[in-house]
Amino acid sequence: MVSTLASAALAQSSVGTETQPQTVDAARGPVTGSTRRIGLGGAFVAVADDTDGVAVNPASSAVRLPYSWSDWDYGVGVDVAVGSWLPKNDFYNQQNSQAPKKSGQSSALFGSLALLVNYRQLGLGLSAEALRNSASQGDQGISTKLAANYGLVHVNLAYGFLDGQLLFGAGPRLVGLSFLGNSGSSGLLRTAGVGYEAGVIVKPTGQYRAAAAVKSPINAKLPGSAGAPDSTVLVPWEVALGFAYQFGARPFNPRYQTAKELARQASSAEPTKAEIRRAEDELYRNYEQSRRWYLLVSSELSIIQGGGPVGLTGEEAMERSIISPRLGLESEVVPRYLRLRAGSYYEPPRIAGTRSRVHGTGGFDVKLFSWSIFGLLHPFDYWQLSLSADAARLYLNTSLSLGFWH
Repeated sequence: MVSTLASAALAQSSVGTETQPQTVDAARGPVTGSTRRIGLGGAFVAVADDTDGVAVNPASSAVRLPYSWSDWDYGVGVDVAVGSWLPKNDFYNQQNSQAPKKSGQSSALFGSLALLVNYRQLGLGLSAEALRNSASQGDQGISTKLAANYGLVHVNLAYGFLDGQLLFGAGPRLVGLSFLGNSGSSGLLRTAGVGYEAGVIVKPTGQYRAAAAVKSPINAKLPGSAGAPDSTVLVPWEVALGFAYQFGARPFNPRYQTAKELARQASSAEPTKAEIRRAEDELYRNYEQSRRWYLLVSSELSIIQGGGPVGLTGEEAMERSIISPRLGLESEVVPRYLRLRAGSYYEPPRIAGTRSRVHGTGGFDVKLFSWSIFGLLHPFDYWQLSLSADAARLYLNTSLSLGFWH
């Protein structure tokens, strides 16, 4: 998107023709998001749980984790990614175009913060994603540089029916964008818009999940400058279909049970705090003693709306919807200490004349030291470091996050 704007600004500075209102395609080809999602090659719509799934599938907010034993629970997730390691980095896959202008450099920094609150089968999720892009173009002796800040906020409410085996979620997603240019005539352009998203997860007691998520398009007006007409920033609609299966004895979809329910089974009266605490200790021991090895295979088919008939530079865009198949693997190869991930996905061309790319991804979680922060994290007080990488032609992205080992 930023490269397109940079080319447009260059064209406007060198050609004195009247500009026409255009559509800026804000689709993102490479997978962004949590470290786990990147490591799985973006195949995450069915796996989606914890704070990682809030921005991917709205129904994920109602997924109760196997180590959650109370009526109320909460989660916090922070991820950071850097996509500018290569000297020739093409974040938006605009290289190798038939158009000679596409010789610029683009890079990106990504960060996300997610919050999740659960009460039994009800979940409320909030995710804020921030993506900063920079792009430069050089043509006809003129250097053009632009930077863009892209923010996307997801707010969803979800509920688990049939004892948590069928989950639905929905909510709005809000986008805000700002563009800053320094090609001789610096200026700041801002726009915002709102859309909606919904999702479903089917997770019967067993070893598989099936899911779907739909996100509506967002059309935001970008004000013109110096008498130029307004343009439109399009965040396209998306549809994701996914299926995941977990091999091994470790349960993928265990039944949600609270410590109070377990304590109540041993007594007809209302359980005391001491009885609930003993039930929590029992659930913790059962969880820790359960078989740890597993192999998770996750697949996803992402369908994204095609671009408008022309871009800001007058190039022909890909009007048809594009399809991106994705596949990911995950396993706890060293029980209680190390998880590995690997994946791959196909990035189809977004602009006429460009080539597709096949991405290879990988990542790991490693168990670190124990620190309960003065008893706040008991009993899961071991920290973990998560890293992932996504590589393709003229593209390398790395992601980092700190969390807690479960």
